[in-house]
Amino acid sequence: MALNNVQQLSTIITIIPRSQVSLKRIEEILRSEEKVEKPRKINSDMSELNIEGISFKNMNFYYPNSNLPAVEDFNTLFEKGNTTAIIGSTGSGKSTLIRLIMRDFDTSEGDILVDNINVKNITDEEYNNKITLVPQKTFLFGGTVRENIQVGKADASDEEIWEVLDASEMGDFFRSEEGLDTHISQNATNLSGGQKQRLSIARALIRDTDYYLFDDCFSALDYTTERKIRKAVIRRLKGKTIIVVAQRVATVKNANKILVMDDGKLIASGKHEELIRTCKTYNEIVTSQNQEEVK
Repeated sequence: MALNNVQQLSTIITIIPRSQVSLKRIEEILRSEEKVEKPRKINSDMSELNIEGISFKNMNFYYPNSNLPAVEDFNTLFEKGNTTAIIGSTGSGKSTLIRLIMRDFDTSEGDILVDNINVKNITDEEYNNKITLVPQKTFLFGGTVRENIQVGKADASDEEIWEVLDASEMGDFFRSEEGLDTHISQNATNLSGGQKQRLSIARALIRDTDYYLFDDCFSALDYTTERKIRKAVIRRLKGKTIIVVAQRVATVKNANKILVMDDGKLIASGKHEELIRTCKTYNEIVTSQNQEEVK
């Protein structure tokens, strides 16, 4: 079974409370068109690997039925234990990189390696257990707060759940409601956009994986709340490998490395201060955002 199919079930991690799972929907996912190769090696022992990072080698990617590359000649290393941010305008290829890491698609040319092992040679289950994704679009289902969070970790205690809710600045809100028994309506229509994102972040933080991917999932938050959550995420995920996709400079400026994407190409990489001096595109992004946005 292709990883993109499994990924909808397991990285949605975060997505479908067991009591709410639609068997029909699962069947649709499993029967959906496969876009990635099956692993050639079934015995790669990911549980024993000392992950060094995710590297892209001479990678090009074309979406199906497109003659133009969505990402072109991409080479980089997302280093173990570091935070790497990806910034660029809409359509620059940021989220496409996340989809490739998640193996929604295989590369058209070149390779993606995890600790020098081609992702095509890693089994779906092993790979999924190494990565947590917080997607752009939040997926929350009808049920209690506890049930939604426990999709990320089935045996999570109430204490653990409160910890991640506090880290995502949602603890006080649910304490003022019915605690962990607060009901979340289908598609979380009783929550605001920012609250949905915060709950999705909390659900990701309950997991213990090597990699955490945040795909523009802070966009609905006000700057003060985002700043608090970013600090809490860094504290909680110390030593983990974090990849953040964003359009706000404030979201990326403290990363160990920032990748600047433009029209599917990596045009610069470095720290915030360096890029302000050396990258015109990055400097334009900074100057286009007000001071509150870049704090």
